[in-house]
Amino acid sequence: MKRNVLAVLMASVMAASLFGCGSSSSPATTASNETKASGETSGEAKAATEGKTEDVTIRMWTFLDPTNKENGRSVALQQMIDEFEAENPGVKVVVEPQDWATMTGKFLAASATGDAPDIMWCARDEMYGVLNAGALEPLENLFLGDWSAEEIADVDDAFFQFGERDGKHYTLTLNKNCTGLFYREDLLKEAGLQVPETFEELYDSAKALTGTDASGIQRYGLGMSFSTETNDAQAIVNWLLQENGDLFNADGTANWANDAGVKGVNWVKNCIDTGVTPAESVNTTIEDIYTEFAAGKYAMAIASAVRLANLRSTASFDGNTIQFTTLPGGTIIDGWFVGVWSGSKHKEEAGKFVEKMYSPESDMKWIELGGQAPCRKSTVESLEITDENKYMEAMIKAFGEGWLPSNTEAYVGWKLDLNYPIQNVLTEGVEPMAALKDAEEIFNTDNNR
Repeated sequence: MKRNVLAVLMASVMAASLFGCGSSSSPATTASNETKASGETSGEAKAATEGKTEDVTIRMWTFLDPTNKENGRSVALQQMIDEFEAENPGVKVVVEPQDWATMTGKFLAASATGDAPDIMWCARDEMYGVLNAGALEPLENLFLGDWSAEEIADVDDAFFQFGERDGKHYTLTLNKNCTGLFYREDLLKEAGLQVPETFEELYDSAKALTGTDASGIQRYGLGMSFSTETNDAQAIVNWLLQENGDLFNADGTANWANDAGVKGVNWVKNCIDTGVTPAESVNTTIEDIYTEFAAGKYAMAIASAVRLANLRSTASFDGNTIQFTTLPGGTIIDGWFVGVWSGSKHKEEAGKFVEKMYSPESDMKWIELGGQAPCRKSTVESLEITDENKYMEAMIKAFGEGWLPSNTEAYVGWKLDLNYPIQNVLTEGVEPMAALKDAEEIFNTDNNR
């Protein structure tokens, strides 16, 4: 029987010691009684601890903070921790929240010094270095070897295969993600517009939706962010995938300085020159986009699907009108690749919790509480797609057709590097082809190509 997860998805989820007084006994008597009491206590403690294993603490690094009751993913994670600790007495899971942009590099450094967490959430673009360093334990050694062929088939997709090296699997992917288009369905309907499917339609829709809203606030048709500090992939990437099918050559070098790249840069420049995207977008971060979209600044924006649930809950307007669809061209798929540190002293317990976070029951928690897309094929089959949660359909389709780089090369920094051409063209007047060649050189040099 299908489960309608929408109602639950949008719902809100929100020892003392006593000390006695001293006696009036003589010093000798007191000492004797204390010695006797000490012996009894020691004996009782020894008896109580016989046969009892030492408590185990599992450390985990992730960008989520389970104490945050306002974040659906954090709430879901805390529920999993509570259940796991109840099911495994003596095992405690301690989450040490990290900055998502730097935590994978920090994990590699900690692994080298022997102080890494037992469980690590790794960024996709840095998986090559993680696997090369032997920093993760093959999951076949922990639990995957006990899974049936049917259980393996339930999770076998591009994400599962990305975490594979030499026939062993080192990660399971949580919080599957893709970069696409957030749009306000109410504004499109008011303007008599359909959801755009081509770059021409996207620009025309953005132009029609740009203007002053009823409250007198300037609203832009399309939000984009080109900061080189933190960002998600922007439209130029989709142009490259649409025209070339890949972002890189067979040898791992960047393949950006070509006609497809120039078309992408010019399309973005036109959006800014004609005012459908604000000029300050050259310095706008992706976090700025989420904040400003929630405030009503944009009718549409390029952003990550994984943030939809939180954006709906923080919107200054009816958040249920925010929908998600894929962008024209190819779709970048992403996620967090979760594994067990190869140097952990508690691999078995850590493996159990990784398996817990990926269980069918936990998959539903990620969806219902965190607004995430399903990790398992069996979960997809159980979902009922409605008009309000149809964004799920777009996400699921993207995961089946989307693009991931290879894990046999390092691909660090490409999303930010592809913002340099936009900045140089708009602020320095550099020709698009020259700007793209400069970006290729930055990427190739940084990745030792």
